[in-house]
Amino acid sequence: MSQKLALCISLAMGLNTAFTGIHAEEIDQLGEILVEDSFLINPNAATPGNVNQGTANYADGSDFLKQINGVSGGRFGGRGIEPVIRGQSQTQLNVLLDGSVVYSSCPNRMDPPASWAALDTYEKVTVLKGVQSLAYGAGGSGGTVLFERDSRALAEDEGTHGRVGIMGNSNGTHYDAMADVVYGADNYYIRALADQKNNGNYKDGNGREVRSSYQHLQSGLIAGYLPDENSLIEFSYDNTQALDVLYPGTGMDSPEEKGKVYKLRYLDQFENPLAQSLKFEIYQSDLDHRMDNFSLRSYNSANQMQTLTTSLTNGGRLIIHGKINQQEIEYGIDWDNNQRDATMYKIASGSAKSMSIMWPDIRVQKSGFFAQSNKQLGSDKTLKYGLRIDLVNAHFAKADTPSQLMMGHTANQSYNSYYGTQAKDKNETNLAFLLRYQQQLNRQLAFFAGISRTVRTADATERGVNKWTSSSSDRWIGNPDIKAEKHNQIDIGISLQGNDFRSSLSVYFDQVSDYILRDSASGQSGILLADNADIYRNINAQIGGLEIEGSKKLNQHYSIQVNLAYVDKNNTTDNRAIAQTPPTNGKIQLDYQASANWSAGGKIRFALAQNKVDMLSKQEVGQTPAWGVIDLYGHYRFGEMVNLRYGIDNLLNANYAEHISRSNLLDNQATRVNEPGRTIWAKLTTEF
Repeated sequence: MSQKLALCISLAMGLNTAFTGIHAEEIDQLGEILVEDSFLINPNAATPGNVNQGTANYADGSDFLKQINGVSGGRFGGRGIEPVIRGQSQTQLNVLLDGSVVYSSCPNRMDPPASWAALDTYEKVTVLKGVQSLAYGAGGSGGTVLFERDSRALAEDEGTHGRVGIMGNSNGTHYDAMADVVYGADNYYIRALADQKNNGNYKDGNGREVRSSYQHLQSGLIAGYLPDENSLIEFSYDNTQALDVLYPGTGMDSPEEKGKVYKLRYLDQFENPLAQSLKFEIYQSDLDHRMDNFSLRSYNSANQMQTLTTSLTNGGRLIIHGKINQQEIEYGIDWDNNQRDATMYKIASGSAKSMSIMWPDIRVQKSGFFAQSNKQLGSDKTLKYGLRIDLVNAHFAKADTPSQLMMGHTANQSYNSYYGTQAKDKNETNLAFLLRYQQQLNRQLAFFAGISRTVRTADATERGVNKWTSSSSDRWIGNPDIKAEKHNQIDIGISLQGNDFRSSLSVYFDQVSDYILRDSASGQSGILLADNADIYRNINAQIGGLEIEGSKKLNQHYSIQVNLAYVDKNNTTDNRAIAQTPPTNGKIQLDYQASANWSAGGKIRFALAQNKVDMLSKQEVGQTPAWGVIDLYGHYRFGEMVNLRYGIDNLLNANYAEHISRSNLLDNQATRVNEPGRTIWAKLTTEF
């Protein structure tokens, strides 16, 4: 890590002011992107930038996030990209869909939370890298992603209005259509949303077809009532389906997954200094998922397998803003109760019999209490500090439920075989804190430094997944005694802004106790067998990296942006790398703004080779060569109502794969799930 880190720091210092900063901009479909803090640039509150200046060819919310510096994506198929922020992923990230928490309904994470976000139905996306707030739930050591809607603002124009759009591309997407209609009156509004995608398989740079087709349909209804000018009551409902989803990197596809999300929100303002404003939200997300190896592919009739899963989450939050002696305070509570159940079946002679209780009705309840404050130390200095306490309870309702096959094997028998333990109720009390100092050194230069402790409790899969098969190397067994991760982080950075340039550099380090590692059973301490099964154990780990960003306006029409991100992860207990660590990556982007009506540009996306891998882990596919691709794009506005965006992704048809991807079991010529080859796309949006 040290040599690469030194090289990147030297590069950062030599780049001077030519690199891009991250800034909020008005964007075509998403509206304004939120950025916390009042300084010129906050390097750790990343925004996706102006989507007029880049591709519109996104499969889902997860795919969209990859354009942000420091954010990578793990490809599994055509959708369901797994976001990775500063080397951390899954439940190391807090992802909120307009305030609702959605947990993946698939043990193999075919549907990470951000994949449930139809991008065109949201106005704002905020990405907070690292720990910048304690208000968005427990954990969040890697960062927080907020997909947000602002229906009240859209309804300020009374009457009926909205927008419709359609997109297609030459490499997989048959069509992607959306509609968003709002009716606003004096004291109420109604909003209807719809998004439908029909995707076929795409081809990689060598012309090989990648199993990646799917159909997606999302619809939503939002109704708001304003009792007075200071308060709002809003109800929302989202219904999402993904059908016939193909995956190249696994032995199963997903014929159907569906989810319903309900939410009730209440906002109010008061004259009381201790409670100037209030937000109260309650929600429910109810997901169902089916995957099998026979509905969408050729199969051996004697080996038909199917897994049925559910994920039900009920939760809410109360957040109050106020002041004490002119000092801003924010405090409140949040909670979420998640119940996940999954059973793997073998189908023979038309009869399905359970082989394994894969999620034995695991219920994890979390309740959090937090308070944080911004204290002005002067006109140019701010100190943010906060404290959070989370109470966690985990319960297994079916740990002793026998399967119909495998001699009536139970989850508790699996846990006992590998860990010498059984499932039992587990309670945790987890403490987090945040201390962050920011100073405007002069009109152009700002500095920040932060220190934090966060605790991430194990999710249902890490605690108790139970895939039991006759082949030990195919087993996947969770650990009911796994400890929560403790992240102790520090990050520092500087940002520089002038009339025609922005630049920033941030460096971070995370010392992790009890890091939850998915590993292969080889008789490690606490692991009773050495049969190559997938197991979970606690280790100590270190995560560190840096991010460099900058932009410069070259003249009236041209501007340039450059991003670079580096992260390193180490298992310090075993002196090993940690699998699926992103390589150093970045982009160089040149934009031409001809007028308010049209623009064009191009960018080079690249990643260096990743040779530091953990081949003792089955999650690692192997080393990854360096790659680079060129994207071209443009935007034209017809009058006041119609926007056309168009472009070519992967112009030179490069054949490449991201380092973070699954093994490709269905194509012996590709070890990973390859990215799409040359793709010509266009998106037309009309407002009314």
